[in-house]
Amino acid sequence: MRVLFLSVGLCCASYTVLPAQDFFVVGEDTTFCSELSYTTTAQGYLKSMSYTTLEGKPIAKEGRDNVPDVKTFFVKGEYFDKVPLNANKPDKYIRYDKREINGKLIVYLDRPGYIEGSRYGGPPGMPSGSVGSYRFFIRMPDGTVYKINDKKNMNEVIKPFLLKCSEFRTEYKGEFKDDEYTFMEMIKLYNSLCD
Repeated sequence: MRVLFLSVGLCCASYTVLPAQDFFVVGEDTTFCSELSYTTTAQGYLKSMSYTTLEGKPIAKEGRDNVPDVKTFFVKGEYFDKVPLNANKPDKYIRYDKREINGKLIVYLDRPGYIEGSRYGGPPGMPSGSVGSYRFFIRMPDGTVYKINDKKNMNEVIKPFLLKCSEFRTEYKGEFKDDEYTFMEMIKLYNSLCD
């Protein structure tokens, strides 16, 4: 009896793990890069930024006059947008806030830091000892930013806008509340249903 042996060659592939694709947006131009980082002044304006081009060239820019007016950073899979510090004063100080909800409607949440032993409490729902400025904002499709935890904004702008979408109006059975979880779930639903 003759036994036939087959030789099967296994091909081993070599994979190179690339760093996360970062980018930043200035005006209508997007620059793709890696190792993107930036620092800001106390008022929130860019003071420095550095990155590596796709060709591997390191770039560093220092000083407010040398750093471009970036409106969006995408770093390690997360978006950070230029947002007014105070929604009622959009032309004053700014911050680069992380997008908590992305889509047609964008939500930003900036909680204050916590200092052990502080006797000053923050806004409702925040633990005692919070300091800083609690900011819970929504960016509408026209680019206008509104403070979510403001009854006037909720009743006169946000709720009427949401209810213009018939699919949302049919599906949403909850309250129009400004607590973080309820509001963000409501906006996720809106973004999934409405163009």
